[in-house]
Amino acid sequence: MERFIIIDDKKCEKELAEFLEANKEHIRYNTTLTCIKSSPKGFFEELKSEFGSEDKLAINSNQQIEIVHTRDITYLEACEDKTKLYFANNSCIETNSNLDSFGIKLKSSNFMRIHERIIINLDYFSKLDIHDSNTLVLTNSIKVPVDPERKSLLLQFLNKIDIQKIFIKND
Repeated sequence: MERFIIIDDKKCEKELAEFLEANKEHIRYNTTLTCIKSSPKGFFEELKSEFGSEDKLAINSNQQIEIVHTRDITYLEACEDKTKLYFANNSCIETNSNLDSFGIKLKSSNFMRIHERIIINLDYFSKLDIHDSNTLVLTNSIKVPVDPERKSLLLQFLNKIDIQKIFIKND
């Protein structure tokens, strides 16, 4: 996971300079407040252009912005007026953005909305329970609901990857 940290270096200039030098191979973006203020595109636009590829998302959570790789997201869940993003390493980020906004951002990626509250990363799909076909199991054994109205899209996906036709026969 990538993250942005804003540091007021007035009282730690020497220590920060040593840290930056020791970790320069891991630092992808380094700027000053003066550069941010004078940026013609604006700071957030500059960040988006620097890091805004299809495989990453900028997540605004708890007064910080985190850049995450979409490949690490197992699923997203709407919870009241927030969205929770669950990751392969079992961590979770909560954001005030709604699930629909993520649906738009992830449309060209390998994500599918399988329920009004759930978007899954199809790379983490494990199985569809034959006895309860309204429940999908992810590779980390997490069970998520499948909306019966959205199930046909999921079955089309399963058919495309040449899964046994038993899922489709039980429709």
